[in-house]
Order: sequence, then C-alpha cells, then structure tokens
Amino acid sequence: MASPTSVVKTCSFTKILPAVFVILFQLFFFASFAQRVINGVVRDAKGAGIPGVTVTEKGKTATTITDNNGNYSISVSGNNPVLVFTSTGFKPQEVAINGRSDVNLTMDENVSKLDEVVVIGYGSQSRQKLTTAVSKLDTRVLENATFTNIGTALEGNISGLQVQSTGGGQPGAAPRIILRGGTSINNPNGAAPLYIVDGVIRPNGLNDINGAAIESIQVLKDAASTAIYGARGSNGVIIATTKSGRPNRTRVGYTVNASLARPLKLMEYASAQDYIYWNRLGVKAAAVYNATLINRLTQANGSGTGNDLTNATAFTTMYLSPANQFKLGQGWQSMQDPIDPTKTIIFNETNYQDLIYRNAFTNDHYLDLSGGTDRATFYAGLGYLNSQGIAIETNYKRLSFNLNGSYKVTDNFNVFGKLQYTYRTNKTIANLANLFYRSASLPGTAKYTFEDGTIAPGQNSSIGNPDYYFTGPYAPKGNTADETTTMSLGGRWTIIKGLTFEPLASIFRESTPVYSFQPAALLNGVGTLVTTRNQSASNNGVRQYQADAVLTYQHTFAAKHNVEIKGGFSHYFRENTTLSASGQNAATDLITTLNAAGSPTAISSTISDLIIQSGFSRINYDYESKYLLSLNARYDGASNLGEKNKFGFFPGISAGWNVYREKFYENLLSPNTMQLKLRASYGVNGNISGLGDFQPQGSYTTTSLYGGQSAILSGQIPNENLKWEQSKTLDFGADVGLFNNKVGIIFDYYVRRTDNLLTTVSLPASTGFASVFTNFGSLENRGVEFELNIDVLPSKSALKWQMFLNAAKTSRKILKLPFNGIDKNRQGGVLVYDPSSKSYVYMGGLQEGGRVGDLFAYKQLGIYATDADAAKAPIDNIAASANKTRYGGDVQWADLDGNGILDSRDQVYVGNPYPTWSGGFNNFLTYKGLSLNIRTDFTTGNTIYNYPAVIANSQAQGDALPLKSYIDKMWKTPGQITTVPRYTWQDQSGNIFKGNSTYYEKGDFLAIREVSLGYRLPESLVRRAKLSSARISFTVTNLHYFTSFTGLNPEDGGMDNGHYPIARTYAIGLNINL
Repeated sequence: MASPTSVVKTCSFTKILPAVFVILFQLFFFASFAQRVINGVVRDAKGAGIPGVTVTEKGKTATTITDNNGNYSISVSGNNPVLVFTSTGFKPQEVAINGRSDVNLTMDENVSKLDEVVVIGYGSQSRQKLTTAVSKLDTRVLENATFTNIGTALEGNISGLQVQSTGGGQPGAAPRIILRGGTSINNPNGAAPLYIVDGVIRPNGLNDINGAAIESIQVLKDAASTAIYGARGSNGVIIATTKSGRPNRTRVGYTVNASLARPLKLMEYASAQDYIYWNRLGVKAAAVYNATLINRLTQANGSGTGNDLTNATAFTTMYLSPANQFKLGQGWQSMQDPIDPTKTIIFNETNYQDLIYRNAFTNDHYLDLSGGTDRATFYAGLGYLNSQGIAIETNYKRLSFNLNGSYKVTDNFNVFGKLQYTYRTNKTIANLANLFYRSASLPGTAKYTFEDGTIAPGQNSSIGNPDYYFTGPYAPKGNTADETTTMSLGGRWTIIKGLTFEPLASIFRESTPVYSFQPAALLNGVGTLVTTRNQSASNNGVRQYQADAVLTYQHTFAAKHNVEIKGGFSHYFRENTTLSASGQNAATDLITTLNAAGSPTAISSTISDLIIQSGFSRINYDYESKYLLSLNARYDGASNLGEKNKFGFFPGISAGWNVYREKFYENLLSPNTMQLKLRASYGVNGNISGLGDFQPQGSYTTTSLYGGQSAILSGQIPNENLKWEQSKTLDFGADVGLFNNKVGIIFDYYVRRTDNLLTTVSLPASTGFASVFTNFGSLENRGVEFELNIDVLPSKSALKWQMFLNAAKTSRKILKLPFNGIDKNRQGGVLVYDPSSKSYVYMGGLQEGGRVGDLFAYKQLGIYATDADAAKAPIDNIAASANKTRYGGDVQWADLDGNGILDSRDQVYVGNPYPTWSGGFNNFLTYKGLSLNIRTDFTTGNTIYNYPAVIANSQAQGDALPLKSYIDKMWKTPGQITTVPRYTWQDQSGNIFKGNSTYYEKGDFLAIREVSLGYRLPESLVRRAKLSSARISFTVTNLHYFTSFTGLNPEDGGMDNGHYPIARTYAIGLNINL
C-alpha cells in the first residue's frame, strides 16, 4: 500500500492544469449566463413617470411592473436580453439591453383613432364598437399654448366643427362654435352646442374652465349619438372630462406660461399731409352735390383752416401766420394749400392708432396635486391667469380651483365628488367700434394736448383721442366680474355582477355683477363739459340644479353576444335672475357707486325659470364585436312650451359592421393591412334653446302714460301652439385602418332636416307688436366630414411623426316656409334682373329652395376715366343727391337690364357669409426629448363685407382718415385707368357707401394657428434637481394668415365690424413634476 506522500508525488502539475482550466471555463460560462439586475424609468412624452407598465424579458418568464413614478427593477438572464414594455394607451416597445444596467424609456401614446375610447352620453365606448359620429380632441394641443378660453383649442381639430374667433385677440372672449352648420334659419351662427363638463350641463359653455384641468374633450355630432340628450342636443354636444387622481401615485405638478401678444395686423391709414391735401380737394368736389359744404374749407375741422391755438378748436390745421409760426420750431409740419397755392397750411401729426394698441403680457400659472390609494383618489388644481389685452384698458383675470375625489366605500360601492370654482374679471371697452375703427381713424391733425398741456378730446366721444376717452380721469369707469361654482356628488353601486346604479346630483351657480360710471368729460368734443355722469349697475344670476339616475346592465351571452342596457331619469331646473338700475347727475367724480346718483333713471328686475324632466334609455348590442347595434331614446317635458306640446319623444338608432372580422375578409386582406368598419345612424333631436321661459304665455311690461300714471301693457304676444323644434339626421360613415392602424380614416356623410324652426316673424304695425315667436319652416343641412391620421415613420424610428388632417363641407337649403301667398313663400329678398332668364326675379332673403344668407350689391365694372366717358352713364336713381351727373373718377355700375337706369334691380349676387369648407392640418414630431407641433386650420367659400374700409374711405363718421391704399390707388387725373374711385368728402358721389361689390371680399384663409417647440430636460439633470420630470416650451400662436381679405379678421361671420384685432402671441412655458 502506498503511503500518502508517494501518492502526492505521483500527481504531476501537467495533469492538474487541464482540470483547473475546465473548472474556470465552467465558472465563466455559468457567470456569463447568470441573472443580473436592470434598473430604469419609464416615462411618457411629457416626461412624467408611467405607473403600472408591464416590463417582461422577451421569451422568458421574468416580469415586473413600474411603480408610481415609473421606476422598475428586473432580473434578467443572458448576455443581451430584450425587454418588452406594454401599457394600456401606449404603443408596446422592445429594447435590447446591449450590456447596460440602466435602461430608461419614453413610451409613445397609441394615437390610433380606431383604438381609442371615447366618452358618449352617460358612458364611454371603444371606437371599435362605436356606431355614431363622435370626434375626440387630441389633448396635446392643450400642452403648450395659453388658452384664455378653452373653446379656441377646438379650432381646426374637429371635423365639421367651425370655431370662429370673432373676439379676435380680446382676452377671455368666447369663440363662436357651430357644428355642421347649425340649425337656425335666421342666424346659423347662433346655434350653440350643448356643453357638459363631468356630467353637468354648463349654460355658459367652456368659458370659465381652465384648460390645464381638462383630461379629454369629445364632440357628439349626429342625432343618434345626441338623441340621449333629447331637447338639448340638436346642435351637437361637447363633453369635457376633468382630470382625476390615480391609485398608488402621488404627483405634484406646476405649469407656468409667460407670453407677449402683439396685433397681427392693423389698418394702414393715410398720413396727415395726404389727408389734408385730398380732403380739401374732396370737399371742393363734394360741393357740386351740396354747395354749403364748401364752407368746411375754412371751418374748424380736420382739414379746415378755421382752427387756432385755443382750447376752443380740436384740430391743428391752420394757415401759417406770425402768431403761430413758432410752432414750426416745435415739430409742426407745413404744406401748400391745394385749394389756394398762395397760402401755407401748418399742422401737427399724431398717430392715434398707435395710442390704442400695446404689447400685452400674460402670465398663466397652474399648480396641481394628485394621488390616492387602492380605496381613495384625489386631484386638486389651482390656477391663476392675468392677461392683458393688446388694446388699451382691456384686461382679463381668472382665478380657478377644482377638486375631484373618489372613495371606495365597499367592494361594490364607490362615491365621488367634484368641485369647480372660478372668479373672473373682464375689463373691456364699452363700445369697441368707437375704439377700433373710429378713434383709430381720427385724423392725425387732431390736437393731442391743448397749449396749456391738458389732454385734448379730439372730435367727440365717437371718434376721439383714445388717451382722453379710454384712459385717464375722463374715461368711463367700470368692470365686469363673473363668479361660477359647480358642485356634484355621485356614486357607482354594483348591485350584482353586471348591474350598476349611478346617481349624480349637481348644483351650478353663476353671478355676474357689472357696473359703469362716466365722469364729467368733453363728450361732444371741445366746448362744454358734460356733467351728466351717467352710471349703472347690474347683477345677473343663474341657479341650476340637476339630478340624474342611471341603471346599467351588462352581460355577455354564450361568449359572443355582448349586451348593455341603460335606463335613467333626469331632472333639470334653471333660474335666471336680473337686477339693474341706472342714474345720473352725481355731484362728483370721486364717488362712482350708484348711490351717489342725483337722479335715478331706471330700475328693473326679472326672475324666470325653466324645468325639464326626462326619461332616457339605450341598448348597445354586438356579436363578437362584428355586428353592432345601438338603440337610444329620450322623452322630454319642458315647462316653456304650451300645455299641449310640452312633451317630446326623441329616438335614435345606429348600426355598424366590422367587416375585417369576417372570415371571408381574411382571405382577401390581412386585418393588419386594412381594417374596415361601416356604420349608419338615424336620430331625432329637439331644440328649445331660442325659446324664452314664458314664451307661450306671453309677457307684460309697465309704462308711464299721460299725467305720470303707470300701467301694465302686453309686451309679447302669447302663442300656446309653440312646439318642439325637431332635427332628423341620417348619417353614413366608415372607419378605416391601414397598415396595422398606422393610417386611420374616418368618413361621414349626413343629411339633417330641421322642422318647426323656432324664430320670430315680423308683424304689421297695425297689430301693435313688431314680431311674434312661432314655429317657422324647415331647413336642410348636408355635409361630408373626413379625418385622416398617419403615423408617418416606422415604429422603430427615433423620430416620431404623427400627421392629422380633417376637412368638412357643409351646405344649407331652406325647404319650407309658412304659406303667405307669395312665390316660394318668400320673405324679404331683392327684386333683381336675371340675365339668364331675361326677367326680374326675387333673390336672397328667405325663400323655399334658396340658401341662407346670400348677399347682393351693386357691381362695379370699372372707373370712368374722363367726364366724357361718365356722360354715357345710366341715370343713377340710387344716388342720394339730387345731382345725378356722373364725372370722371366715378364708378361705372353694371346696368344689368340695360334700361339706362340704375336702381335696386341692378344688384348682383356677391357671395354668402357662411363657409363651404373648413378643417385643419396638424403635425406632431418628437425626437428623444424634443417635440415640435404645427397646427393649422382653414375655411373657404365665404364672403366678408369689409365695413371698416367702407367707413374709412367714405368718411361716414365725419372727419376720419381714409386708408392709405385708397389714396394710393384712387382716380386722381382725367384719363387715369384704375379700380378705385375719386375722393369726395363723405362719399357725396355715392361711389362707396351704398353697396359697392368691391368691398365684398373672399374670406378664405389658411391660418398657421400654432407652432410649438418643446424640450424635455435630460433625466440626469432632472434627478439632480430632485424632480420627476421637467419640460420647457416655446409657442407662437396665430403666426400667419394666408388670405386675400384686406380687413383685420377673416374669421368674422359675414361682416367685419371692426372687432378686436387678432393677436400674435409668443409664449414661453415650463412644466415640472415632483
């Protein structure tokens, strides 16, 4: 037996080395495939962490879920494993580790329109099963821009929804929103949709809602989707949902936007020298029609020489003399008198339009806190907005607070409560027309100050010095405030599996105090101080109670038949109150309240209420998500209709077919290549929005008769036969998804007929009433709507590009009017000569088969180059002057019937105020932390009457500046060929003001509504600052309008009334989350 020592001696090193090498290789091999830990953060496009994201190692069982802040940690195996990230509402993504230990990811939202969930009446539904016309706002448009009114965010984003910025750049101004052309025959622009926020009807729309608190906005468009709202849904329904807290996630966020606004475009008026030169010649030319006008040349007016240096005259134009020669050394100008070249006129020039506008600053702050547990969630938001207007003395402030909370009382019963409070003040000019196209055109020759340094008033309060009438001690004092409070309490009780009961009760209150005071001032221009001191105060209130109770049953039979049955009851009460008083002759300007008035002039108060009680139901059915059917109905009773017509029944039916789920379809096309759904709907809506609370019963008013005795008189004719206005809509649609839904198409064609239209009808003077409210005729709207969304680049591309296009065409036709014995039951209109039939026909107005709103004017063919050419003109029976002679430089009007006489029958069609096409084109691009949003919108087919240009060029307000373009292009010398007539003071020649076709302009425009560049700060920097995310942005709003319209606002409906100009806004924003 060998000894141990001998055994060791026989084990050579060369035999041990291979064994050691094998052991080391095995250790290295196993180590390379041992599990290791990967950490990271998953964020959304805004940089906020996403909780609940499932993180899985591809092909393995290792799985984890991100925490409240998006953090995760997972153990993986292999040398280069791949992680798969999935979460509802986001696109799934795969990421190779490539040896990293920290893997952070930004997930992209699933923007496919065909996969989204939309809110509908009393519930929500997947678009896959949706059978009606519903559009959803992409809330990315709310991220960067400061919206003083959230309604403007809808502009160009919803097909068939036209948003007109009639308030221009006025902060806080509510836009006019019209869906599918509206249902009004007399005022299609006035048919507002129904607004619902968190289940509560909002009588004032979205005016007081802070956009930062909005989670989603849906627009219900066809009658089948809005029928469940019955009497309120004929003009469409806009549903907004505010943000709520999420379980197991606590988050603090702060957003601030600071912006600078400037007028996008202003009128360009003639210089003071051009004004004096041509106005004096224009007065001489006008004296042919009225000989007394020649006296204006020597009177105290904008171009007259009767002014002096005293406070008794308002203008600076005067002949040069030794007494005033020193003014030339103080910046005054001089020129040769075009009437008497031997004399010199001196004057001082002030650009009064420059005094009206300013650079306006806005700051908008929003602080929110949200979070919760498995049983309770909360969300609180506090906002403050202070927005200057680009016009002097205009300002809008808003303080808002919203609180949403929910609590899981038991496993089958949840309660929730919502509170919204807003306090707004809106400082504006009482008469914007005086400011924007009267004072703006005050001749530059008007004195800004008198010789003693006191500020001068200009011509008068209608066309005066802005710094006198709108700012300073002589300006009207006043303010408008608005306070709204909404409180709602609801619950969800799951009685048994599939059966739920959801009650909701809410209170809405609004109070609007307004006051005004006019200090003693030179309201009529230089001269006597007016000490009337008119003042007024009012307070309008709205009190609304709403209660809804909804029972829902959902069940799936045989794993294929899915049924949802919903029934409910709704009670709505609204009370309007008004209280107003006015007075005058206060003893001082120091006390502006109404109690200081020496003489009360009026006092009034009203109380009116409306009650609507309703029952409603809906049945949704689908077979394997393939065949879809929806039935809904509402039975409404309204207190403001006659006893026999109080109740109305409004049903709706819709059906859909997901063709791509058929087996035969799979043999034709892969569902990933093309998904196709066809749908159709029909529904009936009611409308009483234009009806007063006591219209059927009539109304009474008080008046003072002889001897100071008061009496009660009938103020309104009762009409107990008033009934529901009804709209019946047929809608055909298709939803298409191409290439795995990278391209989505939504198409709708609709026909809507509205019968028993509620409107006023004029009455003969012999009745003692101007009009009566009645059901009046039928109107038809037809249209097509198209939405296209494209995920342009491959899914794996680092650059993401989503493109959205929508367009809608709308046409309106009057089908029926009350019988009146006239052809086509015409009301109003113009008798004109029709060259095609060579006969006189009535056009415009309201007539069966006609359109709503057609415009007619006298057609300008050209300008007579010489007096000899003008001698051939037809006799002008439209001219106000007794002198019918036409001269060189006058307009050559079209004599349509060739009878040698120009009269009202020679008018031609010049357009329609309502657009034919409207839509928008939006692009969203993201690359790593960078994002670029470009939003545009357009309208075509409408005509706008450029009234401010007419007012300026015709001097309709007395001494006013004409436009520079008019002076540059107008006829000046015999033989000149131009398209602009000669200058006569106050258009005595009748070339402009009576309805010249050249002032009816195309309103087509393409607006670059918003360009926004954002940057999400790197995670390393954010973590050092102990933040969850941070993002900065730069946004330009109303960057440019491509339009041929020469006025200020191409969005005006039919007539540019000199409204608040559009503002271009530059905003810098910061958003941080803790």
